[in-house]
Amino acid sequence: MGTRKIMPAALSKAFSSSSSASSAVVGKLSHSSSKSFVPDPHSLHQFLTKQCKSGAITLDQALRFFDYMTRMLAPPPVSSFNHLLGALAKIQCHDHVISFYQRLNSVGVFPDIRTLNILLNCCCKMGLASDSFLVLGKILRGGYTPTSATFSTSIKGLCVDNKIGEATRVFKNMSVFGCQPDVVTYGSIIDGLCKHGMVKKANQLFSQMKGKGISPDVVVYTSLLHGFCFRGNLEEAKGLFIEMVDGRVQPNVVTFTVLIDGLCKQQKLQEANELLDLMIQRGQCPDTVTYTTLIDALCKQGRVEEVYGLLDLMFQRGHQPDTATYNTLIDVLCKKGRMEEANRVIGLMIQRGKHPDTVTYTTLIDTLCKDVRLDKANKLLHLMIQRNEHPNTVTYNTLINALCKQRRLEEADILLHWMVRKGQHPDIVTYNTMIDALCKEGRMEEATRLLDLMIERGQHPNTITYTTLVNALCKARRMEEANALFELMIQKGQHPDTITYTIMINGLCKIGLFERASDLLREMEEKGCAPMW
Repeated sequence: MGTRKIMPAALSKAFSSSSSASSAVVGKLSHSSSKSFVPDPHSLHQFLTKQCKSGAITLDQALRFFDYMTRMLAPPPVSSFNHLLGALAKIQCHDHVISFYQRLNSVGVFPDIRTLNILLNCCCKMGLASDSFLVLGKILRGGYTPTSATFSTSIKGLCVDNKIGEATRVFKNMSVFGCQPDVVTYGSIIDGLCKHGMVKKANQLFSQMKGKGISPDVVVYTSLLHGFCFRGNLEEAKGLFIEMVDGRVQPNVVTFTVLIDGLCKQQKLQEANELLDLMIQRGQCPDTVTYTTLIDALCKQGRVEEVYGLLDLMFQRGHQPDTATYNTLIDVLCKKGRMEEANRVIGLMIQRGKHPDTVTYTTLIDTLCKDVRLDKANKLLHLMIQRNEHPNTVTYNTLINALCKQRRLEEADILLHWMVRKGQHPDIVTYNTMIDALCKEGRMEEATRLLDLMIERGQHPNTITYTTLVNALCKARRMEEANALFELMIQKGQHPDTITYTIMINGLCKIGLFERASDLLREMEEKGCAPMW
């Protein structure tokens, strides 16, 4: 079941009153399904003790039984509702958990700490940070006794919401509420710290938990391994992996993949392959992410034949590469000039149920442009649009740049307007490419109009834009206009670089304005721009 967003204000209402809207939704759904089945006390007992415990429920069942429970003359205790809410959370129906919670007070059932822990978990899973704070506040101020699960869930939600400082404060204040962190709590904060690059602090907490006699599990080890690999500390990562294995903690597929990725990023492919073999020997089956990590590294080193071998192994083990994996291989083949082979790979990906995406087409268009096969590149652009793959700014920029290099400016201009009509906004690269081409052709008025147009469309010219135009004006000995543009550039907060100053100084010297040129030279040196001569 997919998770659907609810209104952020839902929980603040839930703490004061029930929600008639959610009651109506549940009532409507349960009424429509009750025609086929009417719950009774026996089926309710079976549902709560067996199906909810195993998590083998459907949303339809939950709706029917919840409606039945709330309509009973003497509603079941909150523990029964907790079974149902917990099972709903397991099948990712987080928004329904919140809706059901809103109805409990209206039938005289009041939440306990487990109810609120389930609710807190759902808020965190849905990314409702402010609502999760409301729940945590209710627990801490409402006389409930928080558990380590309460804090672990809250810490994890804050870390996901990039509030690592608040997560750390919650972790430190656990003891104030008479609660000590367990392995799950440490795992949550260590993972959050590592993902935010705070590996040293994470390692300190890792040592702290071991000092307290809490044995790290595979989740904790994997989180810290990821942190070490992300920082490029491979030796520490290897040492931690050995400690993990020696401590009889079984690495899982994620653990191996994290370390393989770290080795690949350091171009240690032989060690990465050896770790893959060890992984298989220890009974861990590599998944698509593991294979993709290795394929990406091999492609970056141009080792195409080894990539094919790894793809065969993937197929044999029942794994299907995703489009991104195919794109990586297609890109390296195109860069090696093996276009026919790239087309065969595209055929293979289609045969395997994966369709070329924007990246695939852009890679092919780029290759055709570099081979100056622009008509074919243009046809491919139209083909991708026909197949409902939308070109992005990079796609258009690739073809516009190639057309400009071949002095086919009218076609480039048509394509520029075409991309705007298709809802794709030109970026600074698009405009700079066109302005540069127009300047080289001496079409200064058109280049200036394009500068005005880009500003009008909210795209701010950069140093390259201004320098290109200043250079063209200087070459045309239109120094008054060049100087005005140079001053405008500074007013707009764009700093002239060595190239800009050199162009202006040369232009001024050519028309005999040596004093102004000398002033600019002094200004240039004062601003730390070293002369090019």
